Amino acid sequence: MSFERKLREANHYIVVPHNSNLRWLMMFYALPKEMFARYPEYRQLPRNLRSIMQSKKYMDMILSNRFLEFIWSCYAWIVWHCLKVPGRKGEYRPIPGAWHHYSEDFPIWRLTYEIGMHFRELFEHCSSWPLQKLFDLKPDEEMPWLSLEQFCHTAKTMTRCVIETMDFQPLIDALWAHRAEEDYAGENRAYRDFMRSWNHSKESPPVSIDQMMEEGTSVDRQLLFDLPDPKGEFENRVVSGIRIEQFKEQLTEQDQQILQLRNDGHTLQQIAEQVGYKTPGAVKRRIGKIASAYSDFLFAEYSDFPDAHIR
Repeated sequence: MSFERKLREANHYIVVPHNSNLRWLMMFYALPKEMFARYPEYRQLPRNLRSIMQSKKYMDMILSNRFLEFIWSCYAWIVWHCLKVPGRKGEYRPIPGAWHHYSEDFPIWRLTYEIGMHFRELFEHCSSWPLQKLFDLKPDEEMPWLSLEQFCHTAKTMTRCVIETMDFQPLIDALWAHRAEEDYAGENRAYRDFMRSWNHSKESPPVSIDQMMEEGTSVDRQLLFDLPDPKGEFENRVVSGIRIEQFKEQLTEQDQQILQLRNDGHTLQQIAEQVGYKTPGAVKRRIGKIASAYSDFLFAEYSDFPDAHIR
């Protein structure tokens, strides 16, 4: 199936075949800046279809396999972090460990790519970012950047939609329940936790928590310095809180006061009166600059994650 649309203020049509790399452009434009650390050249792509199609260089970049691999890997990575698997008590929880702790042959790993493939149709038919949007842009207009938070929210919503529509959760449950040693990528905490559960060894000597923490006692020849922590989700929230505190330390006392007052529910007028600004608009502009600085802080914080997570 081809996609044929007329460019605004133009007298010709552009036909986009179903298997064209151009059909992935909306998913590409939805990626936040943080995702481009490993592929910085793609961050330079124009965010307007006309500019791309007028350049052989840009078209060659989009028509390359590297372009598709980049998009698919980014979405597979975020899908992985949206998936839930059964816990020991029947509850659902995020997949323990990091993405790179698991083998690329792990069926759930491969399923993340399959789920991501469905996103293209969701963008086209269920979002405000269909491919037609590119054709409706004015010559001097560009696709906006999504923030990391917006992207994660969008990916989470689409992942949930695909899982429910395709009824993937029973499959995920079965794959998780029947995982094997080869589904892990070498020695890591997730692998050791799985092997202890898998072996159910009754020959291992009884050990106390204190002994394990102080001496690093081995069980089934596995050193237990890094016991799996059931409070993983809580720790993730703590880490996020630490990052926010680190950012706040870089601010002036006045900026910190503005943020605290705003967080406490004060109006812009009330904040202006307390910190010495002449108008509420000045406070609003200052908050905007603080938000921009925080975005830059997060970019520096996350810019190296594709090298660790995207293969």
